[in-house]
Amino acid sequence: MKIKKIKRYNLINYNLLKSRSYLGLQKLSFYYLNSSYILGFRKNFSLFNLKYTKNYIKKSLLIIYKFHYYNKKILFIGFPSFSTGNKNYDLLFYSTDHYHVAYDNWINNFLMNYKQIMLLTKKLLLKKNLNNKELKTVIGIKQIPDLIVVYNQTKQTKIVKEILSNKIPLISFMNSSSNLSNLEYKILGGFHNLKTKHFIYFLLKSILTLSKFKKI
Repeated sequence: MKIKKIKRYNLINYNLLKSRSYLGLQKLSFYYLNSSYILGFRKNFSLFNLKYTKNYIKKSLLIIYKFHYYNKKILFIGFPSFSTGNKNYDLLFYSTDHYHVAYDNWINNFLMNYKQIMLLTKKLLLKKNLNNKELKTVIGIKQIPDLIVVYNQTKQTKIVKEILSNKIPLISFMNSSSNLSNLEYKILGGFHNLKTKHFIYFLLKSILTLSKFKKI
């Protein structure tokens, strides 16, 4: 997939700069082993090297597209709404036959106890007694996903540890407080900005709705 040039920057560079995705967290929150991914600090905030951010985005998009192209199931975790009641990401993932779960709706050890949880939800459905919000969300996950993509991971949470322990390929959008040492696919940047959220949505929508395979 060729990226249209905008002035001296390509589309990814332009939008990362425009959305100020180069700004990380405060210096006190910085994880020291991430120093190779930043250019330095400005007013106690880390500055990401956007060359690495752009390259990891392109690699991750290619991975996501290949899994999608070969009908593999992808679980997206924590992708944000742009405003109250906004369902853009939910609609995108549903229409492309993938799964989406909010951080707040994740059930600890869900992957490890998948069969038991699915059995429980079926029993509750038969009794019409399914009031748990988390169970209502995960019941739509009909199989263990082949790939998981986590958005704006701020620290090494139980979710990431659970995914890694189950040896499921993981792509994580992360910031400067995260430990990257045990992650093969990571995208380091400041992804909390609204403009960045819109741009990531645009990129995912572009590749998940492609009809033919094109090299990125």
